[in-house]
Amino acid sequence: MAEYDLAFSEKLADTARLVADDGIDSIDAKKTVLYLSLLSSEISLKALLERAGQPLTSIKARSHNLKALLEDLDRCEVQAEIAPGKLKWCSASRLRAVTIDPNFANATVGKLLEAEKDGASKYPNQVRYGNCLKHYPPAVVSKMASEIVVWAKQHWNNIRVS
Repeated sequence: MAEYDLAFSEKLADTARLVADDGIDSIDAKKTVLYLSLLSSEISLKALLERAGQPLTSIKARSHNLKALLEDLDRCEVQAEIAPGKLKWCSASRLRAVTIDPNFANATVGKLLEAEKDGASKYPNQVRYGNCLKHYPPAVVSKMASEIVVWAKQHWNNIRVS
């Protein structure tokens, strides 16, 4: 049985979306949506890495470091359709370029998962604790978590460590 569960990640993303749909006016709602969305993203990345064949010890060593998990995924490959009916192995770094919201120029999976380098609150501690929260809009981050799950499902049976 797998250590990291994509179905659990999907439920976290769904829950974040429900909270966001209910309103994200309070700091508590913002924190909840951001935390659940980033946790979902973390578990999705770990599930993909496990599925690709990366050793659990190296996945666990990354702890909650989303940037490092994304860098590990960069060293994996997925099959992509390059022409109708023609598949080719390509870098899984393609996930980075998935656009989450066309209204925000930098709203890609890569940019959002590496938000800390741009001054966003550090996940998980600065997202969970305190009253000073700096991050991309929670609704955008929630949508990102769902998009990562969709991408993971799309490539679940065709991902490998390169």
